[in-house]
Amino acid sequence: MDERKDKHYDAPDSFYEEFLEEMKEWMHKREELADDRTKLAQYRTKLAEKRTNLAKGRTALANKRTELAKGRTDLANKRTEFAENRTELADKRTELANKRTEFANKRTELAEYRTEFSEKRTELADDRTKLANKRTDLAENRTELANRRTEFANKRTELAEYRTEFANKRTEFAEYRTEFAEKRTELANKRTDLAENRTQLSKKRTELADDRTKLANKRTDLANKRTDWAQMRTQLSEIRTRLAGGRTDLARNRTNFAQYRTIMARIRTELSYLRTGVGFIALGCGFIRYFGLGWWTILDFGIILMGATVIGIAAFMFKDTLFHERKVMKELEAQLTYKALETREDEIKRLLRFGSFSKGRDSSDEE
Repeated sequence: MDERKDKHYDAPDSFYEEFLEEMKEWMHKREELADDRTKLAQYRTKLAEKRTNLAKGRTALANKRTELAKGRTDLANKRTEFAENRTELADKRTELANKRTEFANKRTELAEYRTEFSEKRTELADDRTKLANKRTDLAENRTELANRRTEFANKRTELAEYRTEFANKRTEFAEYRTEFAEKRTELANKRTDLAENRTQLSKKRTELADDRTKLANKRTDLANKRTDWAQMRTQLSEIRTRLAGGRTDLARNRTNFAQYRTIMARIRTELSYLRTGVGFIALGCGFIRYFGLGWWTILDFGIILMGATVIGIAAFMFKDTLFHERKVMKELEAQLTYKALETREDEIKRLLRFGSFSKGRDSSDEE
């Protein structure tokens, strides 16, 4: 910024130094040119043209400064619009996080319903296991009866052996009956084995039902944790939204400062106009003082009149600019009061505490 200022001021300062040197030459040559009125008038015209060029250069420099200040103001306004767009985006993100939290709560309810259904299914499996145990008991009783029948058949066989001598035919019928009894015993043993296998399968089914119940409980715990993380994400989005609002306030303050800087640049330009007018008046008075009254006095009065006109225009513009400067200054004082800064600091500290999320997480852990 300082280098640009130096570049802008190089040309007018060098021109001003040349003008001073020519004034010094004029002081030395005034006596020589006093006799020749034509050369004196030409020299005066030359000095007037250089003074005019100097005034135009200062005016152009002031206009460039004003344009630069306007460009800065436009840039600050664009930054403010960009900050407002960011705030709207943060609000939309907060709404999306709330919707995600609602979906997480619904998923948790579904997981609880599944857990209840799996518990009921486990109860039904327990009932089936009890029925299978009863079937096994009945099969065992039936096996005992078959064993007793076998014993009785053996005794009957022994009696038949004693009776063989008297009734061979009856023995043959008894042997056939024994064979049928053995086959029936084998079938009863096979039935017992099948009942035992069914009992083992029912036990395995019960174990699988217990594992499914444990997995359902784990799924419920994971759903609760997911809900906690969703709540944390929602609170973080709220914090981001509030920080975006603070960033918007800071951007608004920056815009106000840019406006104030623009107003100060206009005041500096108007003061340069006043300085130029005073310089014209001083120059005209100096010509009248050094050269006295004559035909060239009309040009001197024109220079004085031009300086007074520039001073009047600059004073009118300075009054309007001063009114705007006071208005912007009041807004800045209202935004930078001690209470406003303290409120903003308390809000930032409250956002960085994460108090609400920690309370919600502790309550969930206790449950």
